[in-house]
This record gives sequence, C-alpha cells and structure tokens, in this order.
Amino acid sequence: MLFRSLTDHGRHATVYGRAVKWTMEKRRQKRRRDSISTLLNVDDDILSDVVGISRADLKRTLAAPLGVDAAAQIRRLQDRRNIQ
Repeated sequence: MLFRSLTDHGRHATVYGRAVKWTMEKRRQKRRRDSISTLLNVDDDILSDVVGISRADLKRTLAAPLGVDAAAQIRRLQDRRNIQ
C-alpha cells in the first residue's frame, strides 16, 4: 500500500510539473508576441532595415496560432532574407 501511494504521488507530481511548464511556455510566447507587436508602430523603412522583414511578414507572424513561436518564425524570415 505504501509503495503504491508513493508511486501515485510521483505520477501526479509529474503531471503537475508538465502543466506548470506548459503554462509558463504559453505565457512566455504571449509576452514575446506582445513585444513583437510593438514593431507594428515602427515605420516600414525602419522595420525593413533594422529587423529585416516586411510589415506584411510581421502581421502574418502575429496572426499565427499561439502554438507557433513567433520569434523563431521571424528569425527564419530574417535568415531567408540574408540568404537572398
């Protein structure tokens, strides 16, 4: 009985830990997306020169589902622009 209760507790702790990590990741993505959305206030020329992507690319990135990492997507767009 004691052994079973210890293993059940460990399983619940793992589920709780995963839930906490998932929640923290979603919050991190939301904060990043909010900080990226401030780039929409920048002039088109400055956005292209400094960040290296167009306003349309930025809007598409911000419109993606929250499961998509917006910062990683912007980095990929920047890399594609640097290759071309």
